[in-house]
Amino acid sequence: MIIDPNNRPGGPNLIVTAKSANKIQFFDAAALALTGELDMPASTHEMIRSADGKKIYASVYGGGIFGKNKEPDRRIAVIDLASKSLERLIDVGDNVAPHSVMMDVRGLLWSTAELGNAVLAIDPETGKVERIDVGGAPHWIAVSHAAGKLFASFKTKETVAVIDLNGRRVIDKIPIPHGAEGIAVSPDGWALYVCAHHKGVVHAFDTRTHARHHTVDIEGAPGEANQLRRARVSPDGRYLCVSSHVDNYAAVYDAHTLKQTCGFPTPKAPMGFGFAADGKHAYLCCHDAALTLEFELTRGRVTREFDTAAGCEFIVAC
Repeated sequence: MIIDPNNRPGGPNLIVTAKSANKIQFFDAAALALTGELDMPASTHEMIRSADGKKIYASVYGGGIFGKNKEPDRRIAVIDLASKSLERLIDVGDNVAPHSVMMDVRGLLWSTAELGNAVLAIDPETGKVERIDVGGAPHWIAVSHAAGKLFASFKTKETVAVIDLNGRRVIDKIPIPHGAEGIAVSPDGWALYVCAHHKGVVHAFDTRTHARHHTVDIEGAPGEANQLRRARVSPDGRYLCVSSHVDNYAAVYDAHTLKQTCGFPTPKAPMGFGFAADGKHAYLCCHDAALTLEFELTRGRVTREFDTAAGCEFIVAC
C-alpha cells in the first residue's frame, strides 16, 4: 500500500478543529471520549501532520468565511501531539487568511494565501515563507508527490492551478466545468478529484496530463449554486468520499471506477472527512450540528456519533 504523507492510515486518536469555538479538540477513537482541548488564538480551520508525525500544523484563518473574512489571520499553529499543546505560531508575513495546508516529500509545508492570491511554501522549522502567485484566491490545495505538483482550486474561478513543486511556479490551469470546490489526490498520486461548485458532480483528472477522464453525478445531492463540497480519498486508495454542505449529504465512490457505491443524508453542513485505523470506517464533521459521524465505507451506515464544540470542520485520525 502506498502511504501518502498527507493522508496516513488512522490511529487511536482523533483531532478535530472546532472553528466557531476557536478550539482544537482531542478524542479517544475507541471510546469517542474527549481527552483534551486547546484554546486557539483565532478561528482554526484545516490541519496536516508534520513529516515525522509528531506535530500538527493548523491554519489560523481568522474570524470570517470565504469572501467575507473581515478579520483575516496570518498564522499557522504548530501543535505538539504528545503534550497536546500549542508549541508555537508561524507568521506567514501578511493577513492572507491561510486555509488549506499540505506537506510535500521534502518536508515543506504548503498553504493557501487566500487574500494574497497565492500559495505559500513554508519551511516549518525556520518559518521562511516563499510566495507563489496563482492569479486568484485559492481555498483548497492537494499535492501529488508522484507527479511533483500541487493543485489549487478557486471557488470564484472555473479553473484549478497547477504548480510545479520544484520550480515553484504555475505551469498550467485546468478548466473545471461548473467551478472548482474541494479537491483531493489519490495516494498513488496519479488521480486528481475536483468537486464542482455550481452542480452536484465530481470530476477526475490525470495528474500527469491534466486530462479529464470522468465526470460523475452525486446521486442524492443534486446540488445548487454556491455549494461547498469536499473530497477526500481513503489512505488505501479504495474510496473517494464527497460531502455536500447545503444538500446535507455524503457520498462514497469506488475511487478507481468512480461508481457511487453508497450515500446517506447527514446532519446540517457536512464538511471534512477522516479515516479510521481499521480501514473500514470513516469520520465526517457536520459543522452546523457540532457533531461528527463515524460511518461504514462499504455501506454508508452511520455506526456512532459524538458531539464537538461549535463549528467542527476538519478531523485527523492519528
